[in-house]
Amino acid sequence: MSKRERLLRAARFERPDRIPVTMGINNACWHHYPQEALEALMAEHPLLFPNFTPQLLPIKPAYAHWRIAGRLYTDTWGCVWETVENGITGAVSRPALPRWEAFDSYPPPDPETQNWWGRARLAAGVCAHRAGARVRECGDLVQGSLRHGHTFLTLS
Repeated sequence: MSKRERLLRAARFERPDRIPVTMGINNACWHHYPQEALEALMAEHPLLFPNFTPQLLPIKPAYAHWRIAGRLYTDTWGCVWETVENGITGAVSRPALPRWEAFDSYPPPDPETQNWWGRARLAAGVCAHRAGARVRECGDLVQGSLRHGHTFLTLS
């Protein structure tokens, strides 16, 4: 069963051969655990890591600027985030909308130019709609996402 068919069957509750999932190991894990142990885990689970090939060089994790301990970060919604552990997304320490009375004048970010953490990385002049059209032309499914696990923290 192809990835596309698996996704469509899951969305339609038509019993795909397995649950469509994309797995990854985040940089905080690469920083904390031995590389050999994580690579052994990936090698033992080819269904979860189908394109895995062991690395010849040591992996040195780089952290996104919103995942650096001790640093405050303001996202595109205006929420201020703090983290205490490198590589782990923190929590909202100051909400963008401290009072509901300010809701009517609150300007949300523009989805054409902003993503959840900052300026959208779109190719020169290419909007998300055109990028989606290119994905469809290749026979793939257009997919979107929300911040993993942190959508409701923005509402705090």
